[in-house]
Formats: sequence, structure tokens, C-alpha cells
Amino acid sequence: MKKTITGTEIKRVTETANTALIVGHMRPDGDCLGSGFALKRYLEKFSLAVDFVCDSDKPEHYAFFEEFDKLNDKKFSSYDAVFCVDCGDEKRLGRYVGELKKCVSYNIDHHITNVGYADYNYVVPDASSTCELLFDLLDSVNGIDDYIAFCLFVGLSTDTGHFAHSNTNAKVMYTAAKLLEYNIDANKIASLLYRNNTINKTMLVERAIRSMKFYHNDEICIISVMLKDLEETGCVLADTEGLTDYGMNIGKVLVVACITEQNRPQFKVSFRSKSADVSSAAAVFGGGGHKKAAGCIVSGHYEDVLRKIVKSITDGLN
Repeated sequence: MKKTITGTEIKRVTETANTALIVGHMRPDGDCLGSGFALKRYLEKFSLAVDFVCDSDKPEHYAFFEEFDKLNDKKFSSYDAVFCVDCGDEKRLGRYVGELKKCVSYNIDHHITNVGYADYNYVVPDASSTCELLFDLLDSVNGIDDYIAFCLFVGLSTDTGHFAHSNTNAKVMYTAAKLLEYNIDANKIASLLYRNNTINKTMLVERAIRSMKFYHNDEICIISVMLKDLEETGCVLADTEGLTDYGMNIGKVLVVACITEQNRPQFKVSFRSKSADVSSAAAVFGGGGHKKAAGCIVSGHYEDVLRKIVKSITDGLN
């Protein structure tokens, strides 16, 4: 029978396990990395040997994390426990999905699509982020230190658009305030996250803005990033994170979709919305996410994919 994760249960793992694997989702973002590194530090304080992996290249714009170089450095072949962080479904574990069957599994997440696929689950779709949930779990057992607070604040900030998205509520601000009681610098974190682009990323942003196309009386903005754009700017797929913000900053735009070529003919699509439910648009292609932030993978030629994406969004607006 599946059970609910509590802070006490995580603490029990530190008393019974010797090794643990933490798995984040493919193409990890700040919430995924923040929760993974925070949990890793907590478990290691009890002398557990811990690996943290994602089935993706390391996103260099998060290199400021203290243990960033250890991401994807898988030292062990077997584990006593596996923790999945910020993974809305098993597919997002990528090649590490088989680890769920090898030992006791734990799933901490905030996506509405999460069905509770582990032995122990803590899934709260109303939460702003996985870092918010991990704060609740670790705070209940006095498990937070300065570094853990730093990691959790990063995830809380990135998944709320630095406290600007509609998922910013009283609980989010309470969590942020509690984290700031530790020795962390909110201004420094904001600089690391939002004022720290590389020249390469800036060149990619320029191409993304030039690619913009508008539909449905300019309420829909489509950004396109092709493989040649990544290659010619020296960027990787992870560098496309945040590109939708440039469309969302346009007053008339209600929905933005960033279509990124992964390999021919397949595209990763990220949806962002000011009001419409874009999870329904992503669901058309087998994807999902939240009402105002969702994603999917679509195969086909670019023009066909573009047409299908615009239609899926338009159907949700009409």
C-alpha cells in the first residue's frame, strides 16, 4: 500500500539506509535542482552516500550551486532508497525510471498530473513548488541549515517567477520569510538567477525575440528555437528556460509557447499563460503540467507542429 511522506519518514530513512539516489526530471529547472541539492545535503548530514542525477546535460546557468559539479556523477550501482523530486510522472525520470523498482521509492512533487507512482508520496498540486513542500517536510524535523535554505529559496523563486506568478500566495511568502531567517542573501540569489546570463544565452534571447509570431488577434505568441540556433550561439536545450518570459512581458499576449527543436523531427514545447488553461493544450499531445505552465513533446515537421500548437491554444481561448 502506498503511503504519504512525512518529515519523520524522511528522517527514518537516514537511520535505516546507507545509500540513496535522488532523481530530478529531464531538463532540470531551479525548483528541481534546488529540491535535489537540498535533500542531498540533508541526507548526507546523516552519513548517507547520495547520488543526484537527471537524464539531461547539466544546465550551466545553475552552476552557482555549491555541488553543481557532482550532478549526474553516479558513483553507486545500487541504493537503499530512491527519491524523485519535481517529477510530475514517471516518464520525466528518463532512463532512471527503472530505479523505482529496485528499492523503496519516494516521490515529492507539486504537479497535478502526478498520480503517486512511488511507495511513499507527497504530492500537493496547490503548492507553488517542490521546494515549498520540501521546506515543510524538513522544517518539521528541524532539518534546515543555511545551505539547504539557499537551495530551497532558489526553487521557490524560480517556480514563482521571483514571486510574480499567480501561484505566489501567503504560504509562499511565509516560506520565503522563514528561509530568509537563515544566513542567505535574497538579493544575491536574484542576481545569480536573473542577472547572470552568458553572452551566448543573450545571443539566443535575441534570436528568440526575432522568431516571434503572433496569432489570434496578437493574444498568442509563438517563439521558435531551432537546432541551428542552439549550435550557432553555443547554447544547449537548458538555455531555453525563461525564453517564454519575453513573450509574457507583452501586454496583449495571453499565451506564449516556445517550440524548441530537439532532434529531427521532434520538438519540445513549453506553454505559459496569464489566464488560460494551457495544461489542456499540452494534454492534446500527451503532455501536462499546471494551468498556467505546461509542456509536451510533439513530433513532425516544424510547420505542421506550429499549426497544431496554435490550434491547441486557440481552442482553449475560444
